[in-house]
Amino acid sequence: MLLLSFMERFVRTFRPEPFRQLARQTLWSQRTGKIDPFEFLTSLVFGQMAAARPTLTSQAQSLAEPVTRQAVDERFNAHAVEYLQAAFHWVLAEVLAWAPTHPQASQLQAHFSALYLIDSTSFDCADSLAALFPACGGAGSPANVKVMLRYAVMAGHLEPLELLAGKRSDQGQALKVVEGLRANQLALLDKGFFTAEAWQAATRQGAFLLMPLPRAVTLWRPATPDQREQPVDLAASPDNQVNWPALLVGGPRHRAGTLRLVAFRLSPESAGRQRQGLRESMRKRGRMPTVKALELAGWRLLLTNAPADKLPTTMLSYVYRLRWQIELIFRQAKSVLRLDRSESENPHRIQTEIWARWIGAVLLFSWPAQASAECRQRYHTDASFEKLIRRMQQWGLTLARAFLAPAGDLLSLLRTIWKQIMTNARKGREKSRRTTWENLFNLWLDPLIPKTPKEFLIN
Repeated sequence: MLLLSFMERFVRTFRPEPFRQLARQTLWSQRTGKIDPFEFLTSLVFGQMAAARPTLTSQAQSLAEPVTRQAVDERFNAHAVEYLQAAFHWVLAEVLAWAPTHPQASQLQAHFSALYLIDSTSFDCADSLAALFPACGGAGSPANVKVMLRYAVMAGHLEPLELLAGKRSDQGQALKVVEGLRANQLALLDKGFFTAEAWQAATRQGAFLLMPLPRAVTLWRPATPDQREQPVDLAASPDNQVNWPALLVGGPRHRAGTLRLVAFRLSPESAGRQRQGLRESMRKRGRMPTVKALELAGWRLLLTNAPADKLPTTMLSYVYRLRWQIELIFRQAKSVLRLDRSESENPHRIQTEIWARWIGAVLLFSWPAQASAECRQRYHTDASFEKLIRRMQQWGLTLARAFLAPAGDLLSLLRTIWKQIMTNARKGREKSRRTTWENLFNLWLDPLIPKTPKEFLIN
């Protein structure tokens, strides 16, 4: 019943009439023509996803009624951008209303009402978009698009928050991102989002953040009646794990507040890679890393405002590893959905294609949570992001045409795709090695398993 309900929601979300109405409202469709608004949309979202190259010819071939490539090209105008943008927000609102299906959702909800992964990705685009999406300058492309993303781990929802110019920094968006959180929600962020204002906003709202400590941020022990604030030397500890439950973070003028810092010593192999990366980064800037910086590169330093009774110290590193999922989303959005590719210099077409591909991403990334739930029940493993999305890519053109068929035929096709996913999109792994989710479940989330705290090296 859960699978049927999911399939029915998927079909209802992509029924023709709401999109035809949006096309009329945005003036993309003012009279009946050969290219139906809904068909134009599905050919962009699914048909182009399956094409070897996202050309006008490949899109024209995915339409039911034959048209020339010139006819398709003429439909890429300013109204097309407005139409696809409106369609994106409609699809996003529908998908966000779907109930959580992640197999670990119920256990996580005992601690946090939501768990978000937030990050950005960017890509170069045609020079014709330089005025709308200026890049950072230098020898690179003059036009660059940055996409701010939020992925809800428990619900399996992908939510692109905003399209920005490539020159806009993550740090400049940090406060806006955090202000979107609610009480008892946890967000995992990269250190590029560190600002004192963002931490202060999270504390005011009762939300929780978890991110690595930026190297340039200073740490202080709080003042006591007998002593003033004292700087903290993180490189001095001989232990594998160190916990500071209350440190003042940032200078007096830009203080994030009193936060918890936990340091995990990396394994020798991981520490060596981090130190080599630091040396290479400093070499490009004509500098040498200090002895202290090299020592700190051998640690994973995590900041949070969540108390230990909500987010145990030994679990911080495991929880932060979940952020890797958004990196997989970025990779699939570019390699499978071709977010960063276009065959055109037409700025309207490029923007239209970007919005179409985010519609595809929002829809397709709703599948892994549902697939993982069933894979977990049947095979005691999860569905692979990469395998599932690539499987959907193989069915892209068939899906684009099936949306114009009766709902029963579309449901039958979706069930066929689902069977293939269950067979060919399961995550492979070493049986002797636990996944991040298994570690979280066994060491924290399952109340029936005795918990034994221990120190360990992080790989």
